[in-house]
Amino acid sequence: MGERLLIVSPSAHSLGELANAMVMAAQLPDRPITVMTSAGYADYARGAGLSVRELPRGRRAAEVVGRAVAEPDLAAVILADHHLTALERVHFTVADLIGPAPLICVDSLCLGPEGRRLELAISQHSISPQMRHWFPLEVHTETLPGEATLLRPVPVAGGAPGGLAFDLYGTTLRPRHGREQTRESLGIAADRTVIVTAMSNWAVRAMTKPHEASPTRDRDEYLRLRTRWLVELAVRLDRRITLVSLGATGDPGTIRPAEGAGRVELVNLPGLAMEEFTDLVAAADLYLCDNLTSGAMARAALLGTPVVALTNEAGVWDGSDFVQGWRAEMERVFPHFDFRYLVNPFGWVRELDPLRTDNPYLDAVVRAPAYSLEQQVRICTEALDSAERPARDALVERVGTLPKVPAALERALDPRGPSTADPHHCGQQGRQHVEHR
Repeated sequence: MGERLLIVSPSAHSLGELANAMVMAAQLPDRPITVMTSAGYADYARGAGLSVRELPRGRRAAEVVGRAVAEPDLAAVILADHHLTALERVHFTVADLIGPAPLICVDSLCLGPEGRRLELAISQHSISPQMRHWFPLEVHTETLPGEATLLRPVPVAGGAPGGLAFDLYGTTLRPRHGREQTRESLGIAADRTVIVTAMSNWAVRAMTKPHEASPTRDRDEYLRLRTRWLVELAVRLDRRITLVSLGATGDPGTIRPAEGAGRVELVNLPGLAMEEFTDLVAAADLYLCDNLTSGAMARAALLGTPVVALTNEAGVWDGSDFVQGWRAEMERVFPHFDFRYLVNPFGWVRELDPLRTDNPYLDAVVRAPAYSLEQQVRICTEALDSAERPARDALVERVGTLPKVPAALERALDPRGPSTADPHHCGQQGRQHVEHR
């Protein structure tokens, strides 16, 4: 058996799985590593100095993957993540990855080896054929072969049985620049409160690209309403705020005042490299996102930035004139937009039960109702004013008990090692150090 690792990260729409794989690769400097990923993310991986092969879209994908996993110098094939073969049209299956080398499946969502049914909430009330094409009513994850090993990266993964939890970052997570230098490079004044707001790539696709998913032809209308809500939130926080938007389309890097919002200014920063993103969130005062499982939010938490997840688990609304008017406009633009969710746009409330099992980090993440402006103001004010960092503290305590990336890989490759079905077999590895405020 050879020494090279082949990492297959097939998503064309979700960057988190590839980002995790790149963090793993950076901690294995003595191993040759090849990354196979979509054409859209290939340059992102190349920017980290990795050897990259582009995965074709369509029927050739299975053939290309099959040839790659048969190469004789491989120590292992790592699929990051295994749910993607169901969630996207990648045109190959887990079976196509089985070859002479062991198969390791990253299981960030703790879905386990058995096939799972996942409903996609955004499609439940849609009659749009484009929506149903890109987001079917439900998908079924593949049942994994018995010889496949499951690796679960922490910070996001919990302690559910059936996989080997490991410390994803080790001692590698630190910004390159200080807060002042990062803000200065973006043209943001030192005295401003910086709130980073992130929209998942999947949500961008569903709600802002009418030729692919959205039921309205005017994607700008959705973005306008989303920005209007965030600006109203910033105004009510009553401080000089710069809203940095990630994930939405727009003119990159341009700082502009929010119309009619006094001390609030806006900047859009799409397409950040991993190190640039780390610098940004480390320099922010608050990180808001619409995805409880976000690896980017977990990175921000580890760096000591307060985080708040905007979720719609209970359907809470305010009765104010602003909220009710905004709701009516959004319903016109995007009918049935207010589906229940922990992960926008998929929903995934009960589907995340395994991930939330024995997961002190997710228990500690502060949540705010996505459509209650009053509660968002209260919760964000508390997060901005408090010195406490519950999500970071929960993570630092937990990762101190987990193996680092090299040890986790060796355990996955050693069939004589301890059973990965035991979530407590990892032992005490000593506490990590992460750079935070």
